[in-house]
Amino acid sequence: MIKHLIFQIYAPLTSWGEPAVGEVRHSNIIPSRSAVLGFLAAALGIRRNDECIDAFNQHYFIASRPFIVKGSWLYDFHTVQFPISKSKNSKKIDEEDFNTLVTHREYYNDVYYQIVITETKGAPYSLEQIKQALLTPVFPLYVGRKNSPLSLPLAPVIYEGELNDAFVFADDHYRQYHQCDSILKDLIDSDANEYYWDHPDQEAHFDVIKVQLRQDQPINRKRWQFINRQQYTGHLKRSE
Repeated sequence: MIKHLIFQIYAPLTSWGEPAVGEVRHSNIIPSRSAVLGFLAAALGIRRNDECIDAFNQHYFIASRPFIVKGSWLYDFHTVQFPISKSKNSKKIDEEDFNTLVTHREYYNDVYYQIVITETKGAPYSLEQIKQALLTPVFPLYVGRKNSPLSLPLAPVIYEGELNDAFVFADDHYRQYHQCDSILKDLIDSDANEYYWDHPDQEAHFDVIKVQLRQDQPINRKRWQFINRQQYTGHLKRSE
């Protein structure tokens, strides 16, 4: 049987950055592979300059299911000031010597996620170790940006079975977990029938509706280098 680690993510604001072009930083509806790997690495206490992080990033399949309500998209801006180049003889910088750049950020509000992690051969950390790290993370965890802290415990659990069965189990498990929370219960009861995964050979369990390339597989953390990987989107073949 295949072993999976399942956990939930919920926060007031989430921002899963897409490749930035100009002054606009868009957000995808689901976390990128690099974002989830960074999230797990932070929980484990792996620093960004740690030599083992590149090996860590080559392992683990990631799947997710977002629960989102209409009207949950937000648009914010940041202002950045930088000095205009002046002659070396000038010692004084006045206010008018600065340029102001406005940059824009996208956020999603009130989105709930169920995440499934699957260990691959040679993975440096077992799912049990990662589960313990999510219960007692070494570094503070946030969802995409430091201004987006978690609003719920991650509540990680281990499940053995196929990926589609792991999602069915997660749905059942977290419905019971939130049965006394009317807000989360309503959110989980919303129409969330799209699933995202990078596991291979899942056509027997999912109806694939889209395959896209996402440039979010980190290969060198020091140089900020990423390569493309295939992300699948689809529906469960059996009803929940």
